[in-house]
Amino acid sequence: MASKQMGDDGVDARQVRRWVQQARGGDEEAFGELMKAYYQRVYRMACGMVNNPDDARDVSQQAWVKAWKNLPRYRESSSFYTWLYRIVSNTCLDFLRHRAHLGEQPLPENVDLVTPSDPSPAPSRHSRPDQEAERAEVRQLFDEALAELSPEHRMTLTLREIEGLAYGEIANVMGCRTGTVMSRLFYARRHMQRKLRGLL
Repeated sequence: MASKQMGDDGVDARQVRRWVQQARGGDEEAFGELMKAYYQRVYRMACGMVNNPDDARDVSQQAWVKAWKNLPRYRESSSFYTWLYRIVSNTCLDFLRHRAHLGEQPLPENVDLVTPSDPSPAPSRHSRPDQEAERAEVRQLFDEALAELSPEHRMTLTLREIEGLAYGEIANVMGCRTGTVMSRLFYARRHMQRKLRGLL
C-alpha cells in the first residue's frame, strides 16, 4: 500500500491532485471533498481579515465559487493550497476595499485570531465580573487596532501569525516580493504592539 504524500498544508497531496483533476472534469463531489479539506482554513483566514463571522462566511462562499469557476485555469505550478489562498486573499481584499469605500466599520464579534489548536480559554463559572470586563476591553481594543490596518497589512499579519505561512508563501499568495511581505509584517506588528502596549 502506497504511503501518503503529505503536502505542506497537511493534506495528502496525491489525493488533492485526484480531486482537482476530477473537479476539472465537472465532478462536483470531488470539489466538495476539496471544500471539506480546506473549508475551516479558508473560513479562519476570512475571519482574521474581515473580523466578522457572518461576513467571513459570505466571503468564504464567494471565494469557493470563484475557485470552482477558475479551476480549469489552475496549472499546478503552485500547490492547490497556495492557489486557493490567493483567491481567498483577493476576495477578502475586494470586500475590505468595498467596505472602506462605503465607510462601513466592522462590528466587533469577539473573533479570536487563534488557530483551533490554540483556542482562547472559555470563561469559567467562577470567573469574576471584573476579569470578564477586562477581557472584553482587551478584545475590543485588539479588534479596533486590527481594523485600523490596511487590507494588505491585515492580510499579511493573518497569513503569517494565524496561518503560519513562510514569507515566500505569503509573497506568492499576495503577488508581491518577499521584501514587501517583511516590511508589511514589521509595520503591522509594530502597530498592534503600540496600540496594545500595557495590555498584553
